[in-house]
Amino acid sequence: MSRFASLAAFDAALADMPIADADAIAAARARQASLTKPAGSLGRLEDIAVLMAGWQGTAQPVIEHGRAAIFAGNHGFVVHGVSAFPASVTAAMVANFAAGGAAINALAKAAGLNLQVIALDLDRPTADFTTAAAMDEAECLAALSAGAAAVEPGLHLLVVGEMGIGNSTAAAALCARSYGGTPASWVGPGTGVDADGIARKVVVVEQALACHADA
Repeated sequence: MSRFASLAAFDAALADMPIADADAIAAARARQASLTKPAGSLGRLEDIAVLMAGWQGTAQPVIEHGRAAIFAGNHGFVVHGVSAFPASVTAAMVANFAAGGAAINALAKAAGLNLQVIALDLDRPTADFTTAAAMDEAECLAALSAGAAAVEPGLHLLVVGEMGIGNSTAAAALCARSYGGTPASWVGPGTGVDADGIARKVVVVEQALACHADA
């Protein structure tokens, strides 16, 4: 059953997000000031500790239960040759994750994080977003719900990531739409495509932005 029955339900969940515990932040800063070290000597590590203290509600945050959640999906626009590899490689990489053979497996193990891989309907890629909406409302809500399901009570840290052939093209389109700039300023080689491949990616992003200009 979908966690979000409608876009209104998703908006309501966003509006009801918790905030950091101000008392825990103050206590964490006070504790740091009492430690036998020069103030600020641990650099950004101190800021990260204070941030986590606020979200865990304690002056001494811990990471006993951490997770890396990787979401995998396929993109319909890969038919335009934006990647050096076919969409079938997405499923192959998911299998490699399951077998423990990918870089994320080694990184998660080194960090003491449980690795969870969520494959999102790999046999049914999104629609080609150069000509139509990538997902309809129900599909979008299902994807949002899959993401929300990875956030379980008791987790001290959640590291999220994604993979899927064509993902850097989708990211370029989202960034260009969200932050401005030309498609060319956001597009990169991704899987290692040559200059012609980059040019194809730029065109795909341009077409997607034009198609959804009024969305």
